Amino acid sequence: MRIVFFFIAFLVCGFNSIKAQTDLQKGIDFFDKRAENHEDLKVDSTNINKAIAYFNKALQVKADNERAYDYLLLSYYYKGAFVVRTKADQKLAYLKGKQLGEEAIKKYPKNKAILLWYIANFSKYGEANGIVSSAKDGLADKVKMYAERLFAMDSTFADGAPHKLLGVINYKVPHIPLFITWPSKKVAEYHLKKALAVNPKSISNLYFYAEFLTEMKRNAEAKLLLNRVINSKPRLDAIIEDLYDINQAKKLLEKIEN
Repeated sequence: MRIVFFFIAFLVCGFNSIKAQTDLQKGIDFFDKRAENHEDLKVDSTNINKAIAYFNKALQVKADNERAYDYLLLSYYYKGAFVVRTKADQKLAYLKGKQLGEEAIKKYPKNKAILLWYIANFSKYGEANGIVSSAKDGLADKVKMYAERLFAMDSTFADGAPHKLLGVINYKVPHIPLFITWPSKKVAEYHLKKALAVNPKSISNLYFYAEFLTEMKRNAEAKLLLNRVINSKPRLDAIIEDLYDINQAKKLLEKIEN
């Protein structure tokens, strides 16, 4: 009788594992089609919502599913950044990513992608609450701490994302006496240059360094980089992400030329 029980238990576990993998793959298939039927930067929500639903199913069937966490965090970030239109919906997507990420980084502390997309959701959630308010609440300090953790794990990960994160927070977070004193334009430029050294063709790396240069009133240098962004060809597997940066570059170039 005990043998029969263990055999049934084995079959159930095996079925659940297969079901989780099936849901995961379905989610990945929909995620890969996330930009389908887009009109310029207007993205249809159907595929990303289906991807999120399947990734959540994969986690319900098998809670210990590292790739499902990775993709789900990325999906929430993508939905908040490029799909939903209202600030309330954006904030909700980032909040879900933040909450899920807190759970995921505890389970998988060495997973660089999970940490990266947790930071992305966390920082965007703070941005939605207001940069000054978030800085005073300590959120900016936490983002910096997690970015430094990712940097220590692999500074070149994802086209130099750890460098880019540290660069961006050092020039975007305000210096607030008694609350936050670490932001440094010098540190920001160091990391943004390092990110470009890791991947000088990255549209995102080019754009953020150009944005920093405009903040420093170094418009001649910024124009060169902005024109490189504008003339770049978007990646087919990240077309909305790249089109967004190209569109931002056009707006910024127009602003500093007028």
